[in-house]
Amino acid sequence: MVAVASSAMALLAIASIVMHWVMRIQLLRLDSSRDRIEWLSFRSGGDVLSTYEAMFPRSVLPRFCRFAFWTALVVAAVGLCAILILRGR
Repeated sequence: MVAVASSAMALLAIASIVMHWVMRIQLLRLDSSRDRIEWLSFRSGGDVLSTYEAMFPRSVLPRFCRFAFWTALVVAAVGLCAILILRGR
């Protein structure tokens, strides 16, 4: 059971990373200024998500990335609580 949950979380993380890079590359292509490389390294993830969502309002990518982040956070918190409860016995 732990192996399945760990594998699912790893796949979710990989998909989230790929989607972040896809969004950054699409924003890089749309930006007409000379500092286009800024989208690849200097912008925060939240800035990329909000800008991408403003430019492409019907896109699923920002919602999926937020879902992946909160899912990973909840699974980590549940796992930590489970470890603390099981160690206390």
